[in-house]
Amino acid sequence: MKRYFDIATVLAFLLLVSACGNRSLGSKIDDQFIASEVVKAVERAHPDLPGPTSHIVVSSYNGVVLLGGQTPRAELKALAERAARGVRGISKLHNELEVAPPTTSLVRGNDALLTSNIKAQLLADSRVASTKIKVITENGVVFLLGIVTHQQASDALAVVQNAAGVQKIVKLFQYLD
Repeated sequence: MKRYFDIATVLAFLLLVSACGNRSLGSKIDDQFIASEVVKAVERAHPDLPGPTSHIVVSSYNGVVLLGGQTPRAELKALAERAARGVRGISKLHNELEVAPPTTSLVRGNDALLTSNIKAQLLADSRVASTKIKVITENGVVFLLGIVTHQQASDALAVVQNAAGVQKIVKLFQYLD
């Protein structure tokens, strides 16, 4: 009985969250599956990709997939991209992997704080459609994904540019206009 209650609770939460933004619940679920399948495909591509020599981050928003993080060799970056491209449901793939050693836990912690700070600033700015924007930070590089108008993108960009600690901003938006 508890299991059914847990499932019902998760479904209710997903329905509540799906009311935010402009994507359907189905699209959000598809993105979760796409990201999971990309992670599996990348990990199977080469033993060094899931290992301690690489740090791979995968995110999907409306079928747009971001490969981020670090891997020590250009051939591994290419293998990761090739593996990701083999996953169904991807409309566009952005391979933003750096050929570099993986970041430290301190850098990743700073990235998490920066992402939280940016999300809070986006939420606080009434001009920004914050529920339509996904923020991911890797090694000080802020990636912005979402389905927005050009004006919404500009408003979000203005907020992110003022955040302390941002090294670079990469816009991966899909535009409505």
